[in-house]
Amino acid sequence: MLSTQSITDPSYNYALSQVFSPTLVKRIDDDVHEASIKYLLQFSGLYPVDAEWELSRGLGIAYQYLRRNYRCEYVYKNEIANQLLLRFHNDNSATLLREVASDRSIADIVIVNGHTVAYEIKTELDNFDRLAGQLSSYQCLYDCLYIVTHAGAVDTIRSITDTTVGIIVLDADSQLETVRQAVSTAHLFNPHKAVLTLRQSELVAAYEKWVGKMPKMGTALVYEFCHEWYLSLSTEDAHIVFAEALKSRRPAAHQFSLVMDCDPSIRMLFLGRDLSKKYCITAREKLGIFA
Repeated sequence: MLSTQSITDPSYNYALSQVFSPTLVKRIDDDVHEASIKYLLQFSGLYPVDAEWELSRGLGIAYQYLRRNYRCEYVYKNEIANQLLLRFHNDNSATLLREVASDRSIADIVIVNGHTVAYEIKTELDNFDRLAGQLSSYQCLYDCLYIVTHAGAVDTIRSITDTTVGIIVLDADSQLETVRQAVSTAHLFNPHKAVLTLRQSELVAAYEKWVGKMPKMGTALVYEFCHEWYLSLSTEDAHIVFAEALKSRRPAAHQFSLVMDCDPSIRMLFLGRDLSKKYCITAREKLGIFA
């Protein structure tokens, strides 16, 4: 039973949404942080005070509450991970990236599997003040672009975007429904923008794949050398290098195994970041996940 006294306080909704912040990932083995989550869930009435505490169960309860009552950005991201990535690519064949530096903006999610697809999330809690600039930034990098939003925003988004931008709605049952298919804008790809998203290690790997062993030079000169080489490529080849580099950021086998084995409510926590084997072992222990 929910505690009417606490759960109707709007501040609890925000506090519950923060349970799924990056802090949880960083402090997965921190007993003090776990105790604060336990206290919040018990005090709000979501987790029975007399029930044995399990972190995994607590996170699942918090997520289901947010899914029904306060659809914050984490809910949207997690549903994209479950419904658009893992439902079709449970073999780690596609790569999901989060918060990718993209020209003058940060793409919420990018999924790479042959094509690069960016997803910009606009929840019930967001406005559209920066949308035009965000779309411009993404369309010079990614093949396709979708806005993932709620039903009440569809008409507004249709009126302020062109028909190349796809629209996906997270419906009342938290199912993702495509209401407008994206049209490829790969012809807008701009290598001068794309190179700023790539890591030095990715540029070096691309050079050695396409050309051969890197010439000897001081460490400080490597990025500039690779940067200039990348911009010397044709637009088509630069596009291939860009997509291959992003796809190479897929999680290691031990991390992907954790993603698939954990409760669906927390999968997004472990995607889009590099997690060590030691970390994944610790996370499994804390969450009671045994292979």
